[in-house]
Amino acid sequence: MCLTYILAKHLKGFIFKTAILITALTMFAFRLEAQTESALYVVVDYMKVQPETNAAYLNFEQEIWKPMHEERVKRGIIVGWYLYAVEFSGTGDEYNYVVINLYDSAERLESPWDADIPRQIHPSKSIQDILQETQKTRQTVKSELYYSVATAPRIPLETPAPFMQVNYMQVEPGKQADYEQLETDIWLPIHNQSILSGQTRGWGLWRSLFPRGAGRDYQYLTLNTFSDFSTIFNLDFSESFGNIHPGEEFSDIMMKTRETRAIARTELWDLIDYTIR
Repeated sequence: MCLTYILAKHLKGFIFKTAILITALTMFAFRLEAQTESALYVVVDYMKVQPETNAAYLNFEQEIWKPMHEERVKRGIIVGWYLYAVEFSGTGDEYNYVVINLYDSAERLESPWDADIPRQIHPSKSIQDILQETQKTRQTVKSELYYSVATAPRIPLETPAPFMQVNYMQVEPGKQADYEQLETDIWLPIHNQSILSGQTRGWGLWRSLFPRGAGRDYQYLTLNTFSDFSTIFNLDFSESFGNIHPGEEFSDIMMKTRETRAIARTELWDLIDYTIR
């Protein structure tokens, strides 16, 4: 039985059925300019870990799985792997950890593993043993696929920040184009300015691809990353707005923004570990 089949059967987090194109922003000539880069496909897995298995889960992610992800990065299978803890979560919450895998081709989504990687990295363990031991430490409650509309500069790819504020956005049908235009034309330059001033480290806009449907309570994620925890409580874009859009009123843009979307909820993710190309 091939490794891809085993992972698909036993690890619900590794569900790779579609693609997310990501557009990155990189620093050039002391400014953050929009640039189209190669496609990136993002798989976000939400994990539920019980208190009694928390230490075992983190040990397995970092000691068993991370070396295999590092080998996947080395072979060009993935661009990066990231492990986040969801802050201020409790036993009654749906999930308390998030794992992100990034791919740069649709072909890699179909074949996310080379069958020899587990044997090469952990010769004393079978893949069945690894999967069974992993399942004892956590439950993968859901997986999501996102198309990254815009990022500044390339979160969470190059130098992930310690903290990431994740806003789940609800956008009414028919308003997606207006919402994306507002984010990219108005807010993206503001976030660029915020990054250059040192207030934030990064920003991103992700459009949900799967799952999707009329019953879904959010269609987008926006991401703000920070180096310092205290910055989260003092976040203020009004100054950056004034520098970027001096002829417009901040209150008018805020009203227009609220008309295009509603924040379904906001979470704070704490970066635990990662490996990147």
